[in-house]
Amino acid sequence: MYKMLLVSDKQEIRDLYERFPEWETLGFERPSVARNAGEGIACLQHDRFDAVSSLLSVGDGKRFFAYLSKMPEMLGMETARDEARLRKEISSARRTLSSRDAARQLKQVDDLTRAMQGEFFCDMLRGMPIDREKIDERIRELKIRTIDPAQPVSTASFRLPQGDYFLAEVWRYGRDRLENALRNIFESGGERMHYVLLIINPHHMRLIGLPREGMTADEVYAQMMVHLERCQEALAEYFELTLNIKRVVRYDSLYALGRENALRTAH
Repeated sequence: MYKMLLVSDKQEIRDLYERFPEWETLGFERPSVARNAGEGIACLQHDRFDAVSSLLSVGDGKRFFAYLSKMPEMLGMETARDEARLRKEISSARRTLSSRDAARQLKQVDDLTRAMQGEFFCDMLRGMPIDREKIDERIRELKIRTIDPAQPVSTASFRLPQGDYFLAEVWRYGRDRLENALRNIFESGGERMHYVLLIINPHHMRLIGLPREGMTADEVYAQMMVHLERCQEALAEYFELTLNIKRVVRYDSLYALGRENALRTAH
């Protein structure tokens, strides 16, 4: 059930909304009713609503709309003056809210899928031994459509020497927000490459670069080096941090990285 707030200084409007019999049938709880801007603002401050309808005198209306403008996510409904119009407005609001909810749920699913995709590549950067069949299976399960595991990839290992000091003495927003900031820098790869960052600790990280289009191993490596240079510039500009690259490795495919991981684990 959706929740609606009516804010009106018109008694006939409040009476219409309060006696309307079809709220639950149309997917809404019986609305909360406020008689003026002050009551309406108090309701919005203390409760959650999906939609609001208001009809107020000019002065009170300006005050209420000034407050409502701070809530752009709130659905505004046209105030009805008869049951037929009210039924139409409620039905329209329900369709809008249902579509919005469906879009939000789809985004949540997409966000979860992207997180799982990133974790798969991080597992490979951690050295997870995985064969060709398992890689193909995970690519299908995670719906990774823009990456061909038979294409070359490149990995980089690097250090941020001041990482621990920066986190403890300079950065005041917590480790999670620092990691998000670093991912925003290192995972912004443009149209040709996809990058995933593995943060092992505040000063030791690994990065994988995967082409979104056909490239040779040398081209992927070159793209990685240019990308690392851009990341170094961003780190210096925004955080005054330096990037010490320890190792950049090219692989003929994602399968080759999986085979190397398996050999390293076996020994």
